[in-house]
Amino acid sequence: MLRVLGLDTGTESVYRLMLEHPSWGIDDLTGALGESRAAVLTALDRLADLALLRSSVSEAPADHVDHADGVNGVNSLNDLNATDRAPAGDTLRLVPPQAGLAALLARREEDLRRTQLEVDAGRAAVADLLADYAALGRESSTGAVERFTGAEAVRRRLEDLTLHAAADIRVFAPTGTGESTPWDLDVPLYEERLSHGLRVRVLHLDSTAGSPERRRAMRRLARAGAEIRTVPSLPMHMRIADGECAVLPTAPHEDGQGAVVIREPGALAGLSALFSYLWDEGTPLATEAPDTAPGTDAAGIDYSAQERALLRFLADGLTDEAVARKLGISLRSERRMISSLSERFGAHSRFQLGLQAAQRGLL
Repeated sequence: MLRVLGLDTGTESVYRLMLEHPSWGIDDLTGALGESRAAVLTALDRLADLALLRSSVSEAPADHVDHADGVNGVNSLNDLNATDRAPAGDTLRLVPPQAGLAALLARREEDLRRTQLEVDAGRAAVADLLADYAALGRESSTGAVERFTGAEAVRRRLEDLTLHAAADIRVFAPTGTGESTPWDLDVPLYEERLSHGLRVRVLHLDSTAGSPERRRAMRRLARAGAEIRTVPSLPMHMRIADGECAVLPTAPHEDGQGAVVIREPGALAGLSALFSYLWDEGTPLATEAPDTAPGTDAAGIDYSAQERALLRFLADGLTDEAVARKLGISLRSERRMISSLSERFGAHSRFQLGLQAAQRGLL
């Protein structure tokens, strides 16, 4: 029980017996424990080391104690007790437990505190080493990535990007225009830049065709020379200028929270490839009609791109809320579409709907 304080089992047994029988000598302790005399003397030495045992002579100045015949004088003191009952003044004495054990506890706590400090220092050294390791081969990224916080800062940054684009600007506009967000397209500014020869390509959602305000804005941009296509879904807002700078929201579905500006060539190459892929898949605005059918099933029945996207998202396990957000429509509209498709397929559950969609070649 006292091992944590430095007392092994044998030493603790001797200590407890001495507490119970303070007048016992070596032979008494040896007989009671069934141990050898050497083992008991070793235990007494250990108790002396831990300052739990002293002799009456230890009350004299330390340089008067003879240590020649035993560890810390314990062996020589016991050798004086030839009858195993020490004469008055030369008996072995225990330090009062309250004082002795309290001192041991304090010493142990100090050891633990020192160990904890060493562990903390080691942890800090390891963290420094790992940071140095992670930094191997890394170049400074100053200017490659910038962050802007707040709706007004985002709006200013997007305006600056549009004003300073020299040849080309590409836009993901999942919420279309006519909404009060910092990512809302500034139609007059784009018209002005188009008049100076800037190429503008805009990808927006099929659902924007159903909004008169958005439709008017998009047609106005198209008349000014912008190239506009629609797709069933877009992952986020994005602007890329001249292939050299991209602006994206810090949180895809919280437009006013902030924006990140990226100039890293590798990241720009990936974002440009994503735009090109979706642009090739998009439907030009001039030929688009709401609810037209860019695809048919195996039976020749037409389905809109938006319906096909909805089925694909459901097959991927997205919730209704996530699907509506990706399609840029209300939750109520999304559920109406599910009901309509279920009716057409004769499906009575989402599982049956997905099975029917797969069998018809829509997934």
